[in-house]
Amino acid sequence: MNKLCSQSVNMLDVSSLSPCWVPMTDMLVNRKNLGVGVLNDCIYAIGGFDNDESALSNVEVFDVSIQKWRMVTSMNTKRNDFGVGVLNDRLYAVGGYDGSHFLKSVECYDPILDTWEPVADLSICREGASIGVLNGVMYAIGGRDGGIDDGSDGSIDNGSDGGIDDGSDGGNDGNSDGHNNDDGSSYLRSVEAYRPSDGVWSSI
Repeated sequence: MNKLCSQSVNMLDVSSLSPCWVPMTDMLVNRKNLGVGVLNDCIYAIGGFDNDESALSNVEVFDVSIQKWRMVTSMNTKRNDFGVGVLNDRLYAVGGYDGSHFLKSVECYDPILDTWEPVADLSICREGASIGVLNGVMYAIGGRDGGIDDGSDGSIDNGSDGGIDDGSDGGNDGNSDGHNNDDGSSYLRSVEAYRPSDGVWSSI
């Protein structure tokens, strides 16, 4: 049975002797499998699936100072089960699944301008990748690519252009046939890194 969407939010209160979960202000949109990021004391709830299993592009932000959610500019691409990273005061949405295709596209949110802009694509499609940031570098780790086991070390062709997605196909480069295949055939062990100064992803 598919998980139901929810607008509910709970916070772990560690200020007392007995830490407990307490309810907070509900989100504005029902979501599941969303991406979450924290930037400048604000919590962003990004994309996900709705109750109809349709991928979402909309984004809302919770301002801790006023305890309210508000909608901000939507992503350029609908994304479910994607990675989120924060680097240089920007929020990145990495890969994911749009309901039909696995994604390798990446986009970046500027909270000052309230805009999303595409940046360099991942070398391969990744749904459910873990994202980490260390010393000014963002890492995309593992996930699924929708195909069979690549059997490789995840190397990227350094001769590729590392180009920017032009939005013509939403960065949808992965076949969806393997999305419900849970035999592990499409799980990845490769890692790649993104440096904003270089503007490309490179293998680790």
